[in-house]
Amino acid sequence: MSKFHSVISRRDFMKAIGLASAGIGAASLVAPVFHDLDELISSDSAGWQRPWWIKQKDEPTVEIDWSQIKPYDHRLIGFAAYANAQHWGLDRWKEVIAQGPAKTASLKGTKGWRIREMALSQAGTPFADWRTKNAEFMGFSTVTPETLGLPKWQGSPEENTRMIRAAAIIEGATQISTTELGSNERNLVYTYGRQGILGMSTEDQFMTKWPPPAGYWHKYEFRNVDIGYTAPVDGVDGVLCVLPDRPLYDISVMIPMAKEAWRTTSDDQKSSAMIGSEANAARYRMFHTSTLPGIQTFIKAIGYHSYAYAKNDTAGGCLPSEASAVLGGISEMSRSSEICINPEYGPVTGYYSILTDLPMASLKPIDAGIFRFCHSCRKCADYCPSGSISFDKEPSWEIPNFDYKVKNMCLAPGKKLFWIDITKCQSSRQYINQCSFLCRGVCSFNVNNTALIHEAVHVTASTTGVFNGFFYNMSKAFGYGPLDPDDWWSMASNLPTWGTFPTQNTTRGI
Repeated sequence: MSKFHSVISRRDFMKAIGLASAGIGAASLVAPVFHDLDELISSDSAGWQRPWWIKQKDEPTVEIDWSQIKPYDHRLIGFAAYANAQHWGLDRWKEVIAQGPAKTASLKGTKGWRIREMALSQAGTPFADWRTKNAEFMGFSTVTPETLGLPKWQGSPEENTRMIRAAAIIEGATQISTTELGSNERNLVYTYGRQGILGMSTEDQFMTKWPPPAGYWHKYEFRNVDIGYTAPVDGVDGVLCVLPDRPLYDISVMIPMAKEAWRTTSDDQKSSAMIGSEANAARYRMFHTSTLPGIQTFIKAIGYHSYAYAKNDTAGGCLPSEASAVLGGISEMSRSSEICINPEYGPVTGYYSILTDLPMASLKPIDAGIFRFCHSCRKCADYCPSGSISFDKEPSWEIPNFDYKVKNMCLAPGKKLFWIDITKCQSSRQYINQCSFLCRGVCSFNVNNTALIHEAVHVTASTTGVFNGFFYNMSKAFGYGPLDPDDWWSMASNLPTWGTFPTQNTTRGI
């Protein structure tokens, strides 16, 4: 619950923290100026009005070396039992797995794991049945311009982007960005996806037998065809997902999650409450049952094609969705190399990617001061129960090997990051502590932004890092950290639908 109510003006706040006389005040903290409507419409931000302090850049704030970016095998993500057993050795990893049931048993019946929290965590699971029956790599709608008796849509990339944004929002997205899948970005497309029609390649059953058979993954290939398709592998339908070797565009989709729900923890603040489990599931439910089929149906109905999540794939897609969000300017990277942070909605956000042959405008990365803030803020590392998140002062190009027996299999080079110990993280979040990304819940950016002070903090952090340490301490003093599950139940009936704030930064209809 909020412990601060702003009763001071922005000018007084700036004076209080020293910005008014710092030489970086009113002269540099100004919004972009447009002299007429033509200038506004032709701007890079046309169709997407964001706060003025979110600046567009030619490159992301996290440095990228594209020469090192190679297609990644998503079967070796941090969830992969095989990779973690290789990192720590089979015996040690089996000991970690064995602790999971005992930890679950010890938590059941305690605060955050009582019957009402357990029931809430199950409330959104029926979407999985819908996903299994309906989803397809290219969508399942049969509606086309021909069936509608109308000509195929023709528009400029800018018009197409505004149109897709409008359609995506009405189908459940909160923000989207669009970029062309150029020669560099094509290297982000996975070689193999981790989830197949028959199950997950990351499961324990594949800890000692690798690779998993067809049906536990999808394979992605570019081929010289005009339209993509799926094909069987080893007798299993839909395993091979073919992308056309033609111009393609990436639609990055962001769906926010419930901030307060993500902050709920056990009494010792080492385990996530099951309330957060439902908050996490909600974004998949929204995307896979509304946003994704809606966008794919729309794109097909106007005469184009799209490629996204293959059958039974809920969490993979064609490429890393966080990379898509950073390159397209939805978010910036964070101290935790597993998470990116959105300027308006913070770290408790879900990202997804849809490829299409509909020509789209290439939007730019952003600088809202977030990654710079993460350089001095270590709040996520402070609260991480396993110590997986780096305390380093500066990011690094070099991927640490920690105490692994083999070369790090899960993290891909080419980014200058604060690298997370992915195997230690996985041991904690799924077994030893069951702390499903507490780092997101306690993040200094996981705040409700309607108060004046939060806008002032955003504006200041986007311009200078001088006060980042002060803001970090403020976030702790004002109670933005772990939340008692009972407090969540007390406030829940007064929270917005979905537990999110969909009108945040909205300029029309309110």
